Parts: sequence; structure tokens; C-alpha cells
Amino acid sequence: MTVSRSKTFVYGDTKPKVSKKQVFIFGSIIASGCLSGAFVIALYIEYLHNPAFHSFVQSKGIFL
Repeated sequence: MTVSRSKTFVYGDTKPKVSKKQVFIFGSIIASGCLSGAFVIALYIEYLHNPAFHSFVQSKGIFL
């Protein structure tokens, strides 16, 4: 912020601008994290309620 000779305040934008590409990349990262979290939750629920899936997963050596 600077003061001009006419004693009025002049506001300048000092923050760097965020490009649309950066917003798209950050949004994609957040969306993929949400989707992977939902997938893990769905997989865990399936694991809890399905004995066949439970034994299949354990036979592969994966313990949730």
C-alpha cells in the first residue's frame, strides 16, 4: 500500500497470481486423495462383511 500525493490510498496486489494450471493440478491431487480414501473405506467394509473376500485376501497374504 502506498500513499499518493493526493493523500489517497493506492492498493497494489502483492500476492503472486495462481494460474489455472496450478489450480487444476492441486484440485486433481485433492480429488484423487478423496477417491483413494473412499476406495479404501469401501474395501475395508467389504472385507468386514464378506467371509469369502476375507479368506481370499488372507490367502494372498494381505492382512487389513
